[in-house]
Amino acid sequence: MDGAVSPAKPPLGSWDWLTETGGVLTAKERLALVPSLAKTFGRFSFDRLRLAIGARARHGLSAEDLWPVRPDSQLIRHAEEEARDLQSVPVVNHGYRTWVFGVALAKLDDAVIDPELFHAGSLLHDLGLEHIQPGQCFTRRSAESAEAVAERSGLDRARALEMMNGIAMHITPGLQPAGSALGFYLQAGAMADLAGLRAWQLPKDLRARADQAYPRERVHEVLSRCWHAEAKAVPNGRAHFADKWGGFSRIVKWFPVAK
Repeated sequence: MDGAVSPAKPPLGSWDWLTETGGVLTAKERLALVPSLAKTFGRFSFDRLRLAIGARARHGLSAEDLWPVRPDSQLIRHAEEEARDLQSVPVVNHGYRTWVFGVALAKLDDAVIDPELFHAGSLLHDLGLEHIQPGQCFTRRSAESAEAVAERSGLDRARALEMMNGIAMHITPGLQPAGSALGFYLQAGAMADLAGLRAWQLPKDLRARADQAYPRERVHEVLSRCWHAEAKAVPNGRAHFADKWGGFSRIVKWFPVAK
């Protein structure tokens, strides 16, 4: 029809975008993500150097100040069961460390995130990465698992969608809190854990306590292998984009965990 307005496209990386596209980027979308990817990967060397020389942020806070409190709810219990049933121990423990580091970074940023949704989302955000399906981004399976957990827990649909959207968005380069605070801090916590991004801002005793509570168990080897397999299974997906142009699976595999 003449003069008809095309419906707005959903935000790149969102749950609606994911269900519409399967997680495959167009050439225009890939081009738009290049500056964000370059900026993110350019920070790795600087943050790793800060870790190596023992640089510390000036906030003066310790693990005691920043360690999160586990929410006690049906959602959390069901998320923990789902995580343990469908993920390997290294990935389960990565989910817990993502929770610890993401909550801490949000506190340092004076940001507000839903503690219950963030805990559950942290445990499930990489679930799909161990169950790869050609042509479908792993975050869709992770988000669908979160959706099932939310339904079993009686969570209202709006909050379930918030969690699903954060999981869907967490691997999008250049993601900002305004797009999804939950997704932004899932990404921040996971990147601190697997690649050292912003890890120097976290107190050393917090990092040590997280590693002791939730041991790494070869997680760098496991998830680098899964990420590389995902990149091959979904050509032009976000994982493929990050691996091809940023070498993400290699960054994860060879990240020297600071003690």
